[in-house]
Amino acid sequence: MIMNNKGLDGKFLHYGIRKGDLEIIESLCDKYELDKEWVEEQLLKAYHERKVNTIEMSSSDVEQVVNNAIQQLVANKL
Repeated sequence: MIMNNKGLDGKFLHYGIRKGDLEIIESLCDKYELDKEWVEEQLLKAYHERKVNTIEMSSSDVEQVVNNAIQQLVANKL
């Protein structure tokens, strides 16, 4: 993880994801053998864009972002 001079993680600065949450995401990537770059580009980026536009995201909003990313992953593997 990249730290700037204020001790903030680069992923937090870019996507608004806290270090603890990012560590959970990274451990899930390892556990389920997901490409971390795919997760960053397809999931974190989409999540961040939706959150910026929505402000208050519900569980169903988050679920929709994840489902869309998974559908795109499956489509690309076919």
